[in-house]
Amino acid sequence: MKSLQLAEFGKPLKWAHLDTPVPKGREVLLKVDACGVCHSDLHIWEGYYELGDDERMYIAERGVNLPLTLGHEVVGTVEKTGDDVKGVEKGDLRLVYPWVGCGDCKYCKNDRMHMCLSPDSLGVFRNGGYSDYILVPDEKYLVDIDGLKPENACSYACAGLTAYSALKKTMPLEAGETLVIIGAGGLGLMAMQVVHELTAAKVVVIDVDDSKLKSAKELGEYVTVNSKKEDAVSRVMELTDQKGASAIVDFVNNGQTSAAAFSMLQKNGVMVMVGLFGGKLTFSNPVATLKNLTIRGSYTGGLDELRELIDIVRGKKLKSIPVETYGLEAADKLLDKVKKGEITGRAVIKPA
Repeated sequence: MKSLQLAEFGKPLKWAHLDTPVPKGREVLLKVDACGVCHSDLHIWEGYYELGDDERMYIAERGVNLPLTLGHEVVGTVEKTGDDVKGVEKGDLRLVYPWVGCGDCKYCKNDRMHMCLSPDSLGVFRNGGYSDYILVPDEKYLVDIDGLKPENACSYACAGLTAYSALKKTMPLEAGETLVIIGAGGLGLMAMQVVHELTAAKVVVIDVDDSKLKSAKELGEYVTVNSKKEDAVSRVMELTDQKGASAIVDFVNNGQTSAAAFSMLQKNGVMVMVGLFGGKLTFSNPVATLKNLTIRGSYTGGLDELRELIDIVRGKKLKSIPVETYGLEAADKLLDKVKKGEITGRAVIKPA
């Protein structure tokens, strides 16, 4: 099989011709139909996460070994199955849940593999979808997407799931309350696609790019704020009669956005930190206590949540976020475009 692999952090990806895996036991081999290019791919390609104050967390120190085939947002067609596979057969189209765990811990046994302390995620710790084929270690990681296009469905495995799980952590919210979404990139637009299925609360979307805010409005009735043109905190306070937001999901999560999010939270508010853009948040401890605030992180989501999300998208026939498709050879160029913030919605690789 032909794969595009990361051989050295920060360097161009390299073509590799590998033996096509032969699935055993509960393993399933899929021919890749579509693979989303995720911001997490960019961090892995660069080899580090920015932590703020010129500090970095290096990918190699987290157990990521090279060479590695990137790509964890995968839809594929079943090509071969191991002898113990019962639920799928050759020709079935499936979305891959990539957050593979150890299989033995309390998280893995309760469909929360993304919280496993010994992860083995596809496209992160084992070869992913920038390839002709992908080997999935167990059929339970395959989700039926009947009725959805591969290029639209693939990014639900990470961007969609991450957005959905983060939104759920802010619920319940009532019609008179305000939810702020910071960032109208791939994650933010995924959240806007589904948020009205979870709550009747007013939704305010903040970004620095008018074209992305325009895409947000095409997905629903949202108040949009360009934080380059006006003070986002003042605008949110104005929209909430100076009370502040009941909940905030920060899909950027750098030093500036997290500080703004903290400043616009009302009493009993919930702030969910999602993005990996770096930076640090400093706040007064008594304020967090006296306002009874909840500040928490959210890292992707569980297998059961992915199934819930796909059911919502299919059942409600939700409008897709913008998607552009490219050949596998464009992966390097796409990672650069992700780095520069030049993609609205999602860029998707179609190896065929």
